[in-house]
Amino acid sequence: MKTMNLKNLLILSVMTAATAACSKMEFSPAPLEMASSVPGTSVSFSQVVGYGNKQVDFLIVFDDSNSMLPDLKKLAAGMGDFVGSLENSGIDWQMCMTNTRAMNSVWGFSADWVGYSPSGGTPAYLLKKGTPNLTNIFENTVNALTIGGSGSADERGLKATYNHFALAGSNNCYRPGAALSVIIVSNEDERSVGGDPSKVKANDAVGSLIPLEAEDMPENVLAMAKQKFGSDVRFTFNSIIVKPGDKSCEAMQDAASASPSHEGVHYEKLSVLTDGGVGSICDSSFANNLNTFRDKIVNSMTHMTLQCAPKAGTVQIKVNGSAFTQFTVSGKVLKFNSPLVEGTKIDLAFDCQ
Repeated sequence: MKTMNLKNLLILSVMTAATAACSKMEFSPAPLEMASSVPGTSVSFSQVVGYGNKQVDFLIVFDDSNSMLPDLKKLAAGMGDFVGSLENSGIDWQMCMTNTRAMNSVWGFSADWVGYSPSGGTPAYLLKKGTPNLTNIFENTVNALTIGGSGSADERGLKATYNHFALAGSNNCYRPGAALSVIIVSNEDERSVGGDPSKVKANDAVGSLIPLEAEDMPENVLAMAKQKFGSDVRFTFNSIIVKPGDKSCEAMQDAASASPSHEGVHYEKLSVLTDGGVGSICDSSFANNLNTFRDKIVNSMTHMTLQCAPKAGTVQIKVNGSAFTQFTVSGKVLKFNSPLVEGTKIDLAFDCQ
């Protein structure tokens, strides 16, 4: 049976404190070999939980098409408590915002928050921890959006996220080593129908079926995140959408507006790829959805995604030299029952299925 040491096995990092501390993982020296998921392969490696800075950088993506104002107001109403709970957990957050349509001819352009006048040279599009009157800022920003109008019918939340990441060098929205969390609210899919002719409805506008481009694909958004921020970036994409298969919610959205809704297939896919949360746009309040997203941020820092799914009963872990059994395995995901703190040494061995 082939045995190998892996240096790049870890995709998501481990939380550095019991609340929500963010840190990258540092591997102990080991020969670098190509990772493999060949059945029967034995995997072993050692690493140390690095010292982090408890930072999370958010991108909020607003769908500002014709039917979205009531749902955006629901989001704004819950955001103040959401970021307040982050601060209570010791998280050093900052937040930028963009729309699903192009702004200034650019998808992923950072829009200013309204009613926010930061000091010290901080741009008005970069909201930071400790800012007072957050609920007012969120509500003022939503109320100031131009709902509908030119270009708003071509909703491209994934392209906007892709481009926002690509522009990271100039928008100053992302700090080295910080975790990334995107929250999107939309009642349609990427480019309305996700490029799927079977999703077009009789009352969709002429030209609603538009092919998806590379920047609209969930896999490419994830690849851009890794390209810009490192292969071990902690990135969750969280969606408040018409959940695929929820025909009751879709009908409710359709009845509320002349503009039809569509299942958020591609948004859900990126949420699944990044272990993000998926909430329903039909919920009367988004508070529970936002709490789930907060927990997803925490959970993503307490587990690691392995190169292969371990064979049952083969996972052996030592923490600081002692046998450790407080973990669960689901597919390729190894989750610790409680976060491992900074400086903890982990020795891990298992066989691939």
